Amino acid sequence: MNTLADSTVVDTVQDLPHHQIYPLLSQAFQDLQTKRREDALRSLEGASIVLSRLVTTHRDSLLPKQLAGLVRVNLELYRSLLPTTAPVNPRSALVLLLHALPEDVVFHIRDHPHYRELYIRTLAGSADVPVDYTPEVIASIRYFQTRGQKIFRRWLYRSGAYMPMIREALREAGLPQDLAYKAMIESGFNPRAYSRVGAAGIWQFARYTAPLYGLKRNTWVDERRDPQKATRAAVRHIQHLYDLFSDWRLVIAAYNCGQGRLDRAIRKAGTRDFWKLKNLPRETRNHLPRFMAALLISKDPEWFGFSDVVYQPPLAYDTVQVSEWVDLRLAAECAGTSYASMRALNPELRMGYTPAPPVRKAYPLRIPVGSADLFWANYVRIPDSRKVQMVDYLVRYGDTVSGIAKRMRTSAQAILDANGIRNPRRLRAGKRLSIPIPPQRYARARKLEKPKIETPPDLSQRVRVTYSVRRGDTLWNIARQEGVKPEQIRAWNGLLASQNIFPGNRLVIWKPVESPVQDARKEQAAIHGFYTIKPGDTLWNIARTFHTSVSDLKKWNGIRHASRIRAGAKLLVQPADGARID
Repeated sequence: MNTLADSTVVDTVQDLPHHQIYPLLSQAFQDLQTKRREDALRSLEGASIVLSRLVTTHRDSLLPKQLAGLVRVNLELYRSLLPTTAPVNPRSALVLLLHALPEDVVFHIRDHPHYRELYIRTLAGSADVPVDYTPEVIASIRYFQTRGQKIFRRWLYRSGAYMPMIREALREAGLPQDLAYKAMIESGFNPRAYSRVGAAGIWQFARYTAPLYGLKRNTWVDERRDPQKATRAAVRHIQHLYDLFSDWRLVIAAYNCGQGRLDRAIRKAGTRDFWKLKNLPRETRNHLPRFMAALLISKDPEWFGFSDVVYQPPLAYDTVQVSEWVDLRLAAECAGTSYASMRALNPELRMGYTPAPPVRKAYPLRIPVGSADLFWANYVRIPDSRKVQMVDYLVRYGDTVSGIAKRMRTSAQAILDANGIRNPRRLRAGKRLSIPIPPQRYARARKLEKPKIETPPDLSQRVRVTYSVRRGDTLWNIARQEGVKPEQIRAWNGLLASQNIFPGNRLVIWKPVESPVQDARKEQAAIHGFYTIKPGDTLWNIARTFHTSVSDLKKWNGIRHASRIRAGAKLLVQPADGARID
C-alpha cells in the first residue's frame, strides 16, 4: 500500500474545509505502522463516518474523482487491518460508507480490487451463516458470472417461487434463514431435479435418507419432489446435523457427502476446519464454496452483473380432495390452466395422475388459486370415457407383471397396487387384472386387453388337441413334434413373441391329420417295433412320438451318443416283449 504522504489526495485535502478527514486517515496509518491495530481501526471508523457524511451532505464541495481518491485510501487501510477471509461486521462504519457512495464516485473505484473485495465481504457480513472470503469462494463467484451465468439466472428466476416458503420454515425452526440457498446449490430450486446417484427434489434427498424424515416414495408419489414436504424434512435433517457438528460449514458439507463420510475425514485430518479437510470428495469440496458464492450473489444480483432478473411469483395454490384417478391433463382442462402448470403444482405425482383409490381414500390435488369451483363444475360433466380407465386384462400363459406393465406402458407396482397383489410370483393364467390407463393410452391398451386367438381356415385337414407343456419343452420342439410351426402355436394361443411357456401350461394345437402313408409307417412301426429315421429326426422327438424315453431308445438300440443317429437307419421303438405303441 502506498503511504498516505505519497498520495496525490493529500495535497487536495489540505485545501479543503474538511480537515478532520486527513488527521483520522493519517492517524490510522501511523497506528497500523506501529501495530496498534485497535487504535487504527477506531481512527479508520471515524474517517469512514466523516466520509459518509461528506458524500451524502457535502458532496458538492469535492469532485467525484477527489471523493473517490479519499475512499480508495480508506479502503486500502481497511484491507490492511481486516483478517484475510473474515466478513465485514454489518455494524462497521465501512458498511455505512460503501452503501452511501453515489454512482459517480463508484464509477471511479468500481474496478479497484479492494473496493470489490470489501463490498463482497460486507455482503458476507450480512448473512446469518458463516461466509468466508477464500480463493475457492472467489473462483465460484467468477464461475457463476461467466460460464455458469445462464444457469444461475435460471436459479434466481425459480428462487422467487420457493424462497419465501423455505425461509419461513427455517424461521419457524429457529434456523438461519440464509440456509435457504442450500436448496439453490442442491437443485437450482427444481423440484424434479435428479442426480446421477438417484437423489431427488429441491433438497436432493437420497432414497435411503428420505424415509428417515417421513418422505414417502411409491408407485404413485415421490414426496422428495414435493417442495413443502421436502423442506420440512430438510429442516429436520439440518437440525440433526447441527446437533452433531455445531458448525454450519460442516453441516453444509455433511448434508452433501453424509455425516459418516465427514466424520471419517475429520478424524483423518485431525481438524474440524473445513478448509483444511483435503480428503473429502471433490463434489463436497466444491459444494460449500458454491453455496457461499450463491448466497453472496443473491444478496445483490445486479452488482454482480445479473441485471433485469425476473423472478417467479411465490408458490400459491388451492387443493381439491379427489377420490378417484384424475389425469393431470384432464385436471388442467377442468381448472382452466395448462398441463405444465398442473405438473408444476403437483411435482410429487409420478404417474401423471393421482394415486389409485385403493392406495388413498382421497388425494389433495393442487390447482391454481381460486379455481376450485371451476374445477368441480367442469369435472362433474366429464364423461367416464375421458377419465383414467380400468382395462380388464386376462392373464395369459407366460405372462409376468413386469411384462404386462411394459406392454401397457405403466408400472408393475401400479398393477400390483390396483389389484391388491402382494406377491407378483403368484400371478396365474386366467386371472383378470384391472389396470389403470390414462385416456391418451387407452386405445392402445384395449388392443392388448384380450388375446387374439386365430383358428385355421381349413378345419377339415386339422384336428384340435390340447398339449400339456412338460419340463424342457420349447415352442420349437413342440411344433416339430406336432407337425406345425411355432408362429401358429402362438397365434392359436394368443401368445406374444416375448412370452415364454412353462411346465403345466396347456396349449391348443390344430394338428394336421396324418396322411395314409404316415399312418402306414406308424402302423408298421407298431407291428414290427422298428422306425425308419427321417432327416431332421432326433431321439428326443422320436421318443415323444412313440411315448417312450430317450434312455430306453438308447438302451434298446445300443446307442451311446444321441447325436450319432443317421437318416434311413432302423430304430427299435418297441421291445420284443410287446409293449404297446399308441
